[in-house]
Amino acid sequence: MQRHYPTFRMLVCLKEKGITRSINALINKDTNEYARKHPNQKMRDAQYYFKENKNRVEAVMNLLADDKSRAVLGGVLEYRMHKTPITKELYSENDQYFVEGVIDFADGEIFVDGGAYTGDTIQQFIDTARKKRKKIHRIVSFEPDDENWKILTKFYGKRKRIKLIKKGLSDGSKTLFFASKDAGAKIVDSVEEADTQIEVIDIDSVPECHDATWIKMDIEGAEWDAIHGAKETIIRNHPKLTICIYHSDEDMLRLAEYIHDLVPEYKLYVRHHSKREVETVLYAVME
Repeated sequence: MQRHYPTFRMLVCLKEKGITRSINALINKDTNEYARKHPNQKMRDAQYYFKENKNRVEAVMNLLADDKSRAVLGGVLEYRMHKTPITKELYSENDQYFVEGVIDFADGEIFVDGGAYTGDTIQQFIDTARKKRKKIHRIVSFEPDDENWKILTKFYGKRKRIKLIKKGLSDGSKTLFFASKDAGAKIVDSVEEADTQIEVIDIDSVPECHDATWIKMDIEGAEWDAIHGAKETIIRNHPKLTICIYHSDEDMLRLAEYIHDLVPEYKLYVRHHSKREVETVLYAVME
């Protein structure tokens, strides 16, 4: 369906307006109500993890820059543990990575797009920059999945200011097992779980990323390794960071802790962009 550019643009538009996620939330409503009454193992694991790490939860809350971030994080943790509904003031569905009042565009952005998928974030970045009348210096996008790559290169392969790299992100250059499942594609631990292998690389070793001003990551649970692989870039440039933290209970805490340790001057925000446990984003910005 996304192979034709007009259809792709329509899907991006629906995503920007939050319509696709609203449909997904309606589909999952009954499932959530059942889960509240019958907790599954994932919910029990979350309850145990956040209870055992209560002090870390409180410490991360104290790192956050505003009351809304603390309310959002608390609401998301309650959903992960108990499927308590996330109230509408705690999420927004049409501004993921580009939240007004949290993160701002500047002229000459060098945007590193970790997890390009088929180019939806690339297009949103271009659209938002155009609306704000900001010039883009370069977009560097990473996408390892074969099917996504075909679409990505079809739409953006000939754009002069866009560099596409057919690799995933991690803490170094290596080959990893990969399970290819459309938007849910991810790095896995064993050959039994995988259907292919992918090449990964660290941001610090990519010349086009050397002067990065903005790093986005939605890479299906590989954010922890990839952030370590961007350590030098982050310390050197203090780029804006928009990092998904929803892929594991651990990531909900450790990514904020690590980024704060790297650059204590960052202001950290948490925003949530769906009615479910997905699309929680940590924003790190300099004053």
